[in-house]
Amino acid sequence: MTAFLLKIIAAAAMLLDHTCAAFPETFPIYFRYIGRLAFPVFAYMIAQGCKHTGNIWKYVLRLGIFAIISEIPYDMALRSGISFVSDTNIYYTLFIGTFCIAFYEMIKSLLSASKPNKESTSERTIEQKSEQKSEQTIAQTIEQTIEPKSGAASKLIPIALLILLMIPVALLTTLVSNDYGILGVACILVFYFAKPENRLTRTIAATCIVTYMYGLPVIRAYKASTVMTDSASGFLQDIMMRVPINALGYFVFVLISVILILLYNGKQGPKVKWAFYAFYPAHLAVLAVIKYIINS
Repeated sequence: MTAFLLKIIAAAAMLLDHTCAAFPETFPIYFRYIGRLAFPVFAYMIAQGCKHTGNIWKYVLRLGIFAIISEIPYDMALRSGISFVSDTNIYYTLFIGTFCIAFYEMIKSLLSASKPNKESTSERTIEQKSEQKSEQTIAQTIEQTIEPKSGAASKLIPIALLILLMIPVALLTTLVSNDYGILGVACILVFYFAKPENRLTRTIAATCIVTYMYGLPVIRAYKASTVMTDSASGFLQDIMMRVPINALGYFVFVLISVILILLYNGKQGPKVKWAFYAFYPAHLAVLAVIKYIINS
């Protein structure tokens, strides 16, 4: 399955979800269940895009621009009032997640750029203290004492700064109330660090994400339920009787996203990048116009 087909499926699911959200009395609730599979797929594709983009900061800027563009049709179609800093659209989530990855990669690059200077300085120090050592001995000393330390620092420092960055990011997501909040941002980061090009690790990451987001509410609802059935009814029937249908529907359909991510073959397919960017504000604008016509 190519990236093109993966995005087509996610976009179609999102369209059904938003159509039902805009006109809940007209369309069946299971449209919203189907829509749950969209975000894990888009979060994964963003992580994959961060790995392959030629300029990650342009990627961040592009997502930020579409976040602003999409907010008015998003609010008109799905919300009661227009606000750029409250109850914001999914592009805000994608923008913030990509910014965090760009920040992490920037710190890594800065540390990598400074590493040769540190090594040369340390090498001169060793030569001054031990002029009679051979070149081979010096090289071994550098390799054993300098490179591991600088290598460890180049890995740990960016991660530590990224963790610190999560504090203001959490505050920001609370302020703007973006779709999926800080959890949505965390999903993008999990996919990125799980090596999105690796089929096994991305599938494990996707399974963990959807289980945490939608599986745990099902488990909590099951445990909290006072409904009791006899053992002969079967486990699945027992779950359906105890768990609210909405929670169960969300979890069942979001599991499809794990299968889609598993089937992704790493190929791009037809290049229609801007079409997918534009689809989000465009379909919301159409829904907003229809809603306005119906209500006027």
